[in-house]
Amino acid sequence: MFIIKMKRILYILALIISLANSAFAQKFTAQTSKQRVAIGEQFQISFSLNSSGNNFQAPSLANFDVYSGPNQSSSMSFVNGSMTQSISLSYIIAAKKEGKFTIGPAIVNVNGTNIQSNSIAIEVVKGAANQQQGNSAAQAPSAPTENVSENLFVKTIVDKTKAYQGEQITVTQKVYTRYQLRGFQDIKFPDYTGFWAQDIPGNQQIQLTNEVIDGVTYQVGELKRTYIFAQRAGKLEIEPMKVECAIRKQSNRRPRDIFEQFFGGGYEDAVVSVKSKPITIEIKALPEANKPEGFSGAVGNYSFKAQLSKESVKANDALNLTITLSGNGNIKLATPTDMHFPEDFETYDPKIKENISAGAKGVNGSKTFDYLIIPRHEGDYKIDQLNFSYFDPEKKEYVTLPSPEFNIHVEKGNADESTSSMVNPKSKEDVKVLGNDIRYIKTNDFKLQAKNNYFFGSALFYTGLISPLLAFMGFIILRRKHLEQNKDVVAVKSRKASKMAKKRLSIAEQHLKSNNKEQFYIEILKALHGYLGDKLNINVADLNKEHISQILKTKNSTDATIQQLTSTIDNCEYARYAPSAVSGDLNGIYNGTVELIMKIEDEIK
Repeated sequence: MFIIKMKRILYILALIISLANSAFAQKFTAQTSKQRVAIGEQFQISFSLNSSGNNFQAPSLANFDVYSGPNQSSSMSFVNGSMTQSISLSYIIAAKKEGKFTIGPAIVNVNGTNIQSNSIAIEVVKGAANQQQGNSAAQAPSAPTENVSENLFVKTIVDKTKAYQGEQITVTQKVYTRYQLRGFQDIKFPDYTGFWAQDIPGNQQIQLTNEVIDGVTYQVGELKRTYIFAQRAGKLEIEPMKVECAIRKQSNRRPRDIFEQFFGGGYEDAVVSVKSKPITIEIKALPEANKPEGFSGAVGNYSFKAQLSKESVKANDALNLTITLSGNGNIKLATPTDMHFPEDFETYDPKIKENISAGAKGVNGSKTFDYLIIPRHEGDYKIDQLNFSYFDPEKKEYVTLPSPEFNIHVEKGNADESTSSMVNPKSKEDVKVLGNDIRYIKTNDFKLQAKNNYFFGSALFYTGLISPLLAFMGFIILRRKHLEQNKDVVAVKSRKASKMAKKRLSIAEQHLKSNNKEQFYIEILKALHGYLGDKLNINVADLNKEHISQILKTKNSTDATIQQLTSTIDNCEYARYAPSAVSGDLNGIYNGTVELIMKIEDEIK
């Protein structure tokens, strides 16, 4: 009986120890490099888990600008035959405004159970720009003293250094390290001057793999992959990429105690700036020999399809000719052969629809051109010579894709439509004036003037006599109304807000055409702030997202519009500090801003 009780006690003790070890193995903590920072000062927040987990959910960082992250690192150690593993996710962030903020707990799933980290309190103080920079310089970790170029560097890799104009070139930006990589504070990618560039969407989290160079093993992470297409012949240079890396390295200081000495000393974080080497690519002009007539500059591998909506219509009825280009290459810049329609056809510029993406094999997709055609006269017509030509860089030759010949039968239209068609200056059947001796007979209604009907003393005479007086009185009334309306300065600014926003957006449009991303985002942000300040009568000092959102809600603006406005301001503010790290369709951002201003105008009238 005693033995049975002892077995039960030992079983309970073993269960308690197992649960304690399990709880200890699932420790999830959060810590920051600083708890008191200035506005705009960068600091690091990291979340560490001493076991494996998944489904990491970061806390809200709405009051902070995120410059880098999440950046993952891991470590393993063996003590007395027991292995300990830890995983760390870190962010480089900076506060947007003054105050005391609490960064809530992060959540991670471990063995099917969600566990939370601790919360962190951050105090943000006000400071001048030069003071903030001084504090950052004083508190930032120092760079390694050894030759880091052997242990940390970045490379710009291209799949070819010689190519034809318009041929696809793959550019890969990689970082090589023998240190423990903690993250990136700033990345400046090349501008690709002289090229059209298409970025490949990648994961926010950089995956590290091992690569051996000259017998040395490095951890390698791919930062970005881009497809570029040269726009002119000659030697073009890809500018260096610049990266600020946050690393953890072994400290050179003497160990503080016997434990540090025994386990190999301590570690310290450092920020290192590295730069890749520029690359020169030799671009060959497309050969002139055997160049097809009407070649529009398409380079790659394409297919071509032409389709007519109908082949029998009545005069003045519309039909559509649809041309679709599909394939791989510089399809964004591709255009079909010049269209040659019959003279009796009225045509319009085509509607263009694009479905282009960048994948593992390059830039591919389709581009559709929809032409609207209106035959003006009856008869039988033919549309031909719609062939599409492109240059194949692999075969080093031009390829011409034929299209079918379209025969169109045009029947006689209605009488009214036939009459209206005579005004078409391109028509072969239009009547031409051959001289002034023969005039057309007037068939429409016209009025005859009675004999001895004089202008003096008529009703029209007296109307003209008093019209200046009536005009002067109208001017006085309108002037008083104008002065009355402009008494209220706030109302005047509100009425003119949309006009001023259009003027500001015109400056952003100029930077859009010149592909100046940094100034484009700055002007978009100025246009939004100027418009909202005038429209909602908000002082410049109070122009922040929270205040703007509150006022828009009181004006019955929708949550979707407020969310779109907040997202646009966030993107523009982020682009001001890291313009080169921002990618996206600038035309879409510009058009979205115009639509956003129109929405706000409609909602708060």
